[in-house]
Amino acid sequence: MKLREIAAEAGVSLASVSLVLNGKPGISPERRKKIAQLLRENGYQVRPPAGKAGASFQNILFLKYSKHSYLVNGNPGFVTQIIDAVDLECRKYNYDLLITAFNDFSGIHLEELLDKPATLGVILLGTEIQNADMTAFSGCTKPIVVVDNGLPQLPFNIVTMHNEEAIFSSVKHLLDLGHRHVGFLANSIPANNDLERLAAFKTAMHVYGRSPEEELIYSIFPTMDGARESVSQLLAQGAVFPSALVANNDSIAIGALRAFRDHGLRIPQDISIVGFDGLPFAALSEPPLTTVSVSCGEIGRRAVHLLHDQIQGHSTALCKARICTQLLLRESTAPYHTPRKHPLLLAE
Repeated sequence: MKLREIAAEAGVSLASVSLVLNGKPGISPERRKKIAQLLRENGYQVRPPAGKAGASFQNILFLKYSKHSYLVNGNPGFVTQIIDAVDLECRKYNYDLLITAFNDFSGIHLEELLDKPATLGVILLGTEIQNADMTAFSGCTKPIVVVDNGLPQLPFNIVTMHNEEAIFSSVKHLLDLGHRHVGFLANSIPANNDLERLAAFKTAMHVYGRSPEEELIYSIFPTMDGARESVSQLLAQGAVFPSALVANNDSIAIGALRAFRDHGLRIPQDISIVGFDGLPFAALSEPPLTTVSVSCGEIGRRAVHLLHDQIQGHSTALCKARICTQLLLRESTAPYHTPRKHPLLLAE
């Protein structure tokens, strides 16, 4: 968003936005907080208010990286919840949070950002980061915590969700309902989280005495509209679907749900679906989506705690923390029954 758009969103003048952006007086604390949050969410670095003791020497840098934005922006509210929690926790430790958004490592001056004396540590949004991207931080001497990416085999501090536990709970739920065949709606543009979830699905099927059926693993575009189109194309090509599906994320699940409905299939009477992320809009789908709830707030808080311990020298050991999830049972899943005869449903 441009500054003028932020002003309109906050219901203030452009001059007020400028005052907050540059840390100048002349605006109430409540209004300053609202404007500052909008600025930070849109990638602006907000200067601390003039006269705020120690503020200019206690900064945490949040790097909001997006390679293609389908995951960062495709699940509305997920990243924002993490950033909000980071911001609140930083205030408890008297850190000012500076947010920089970028989509190209070659186009951002990381050394300049990281070498500033006032920047004590870095939290990096890893949602769309590949392992190879992390070479950009190999020489960094500041503490770094990566959120929303496990970065397997790499020596970085991590706080993310427990993908394996979440997928296991989803598969078990569907098998406990009596479903004989369970499919997986995979992300067609996979990041590390997506690869972990697909691997966990295959492992869970084996653990629970079932063999994952490769023909029931579908490659789906990871946004709501994209997933609807992907599933519609598969249905138009004559693909058949089992009575139960685990989706890589809520956007895929809801897009698929809508595509099935477009083609005369019923949820959950014909197909039960479980999502992943637990985003607020999942409860508003038709029917409300059974999904895995991820505590974005806890991910953000733990990241700040870990970073603070390293800044203070309380800990020097690398830490990879995985936050447990919760399966939210709603109306998109139901007990198994023999499928009705339909050309798009897997016959059993």
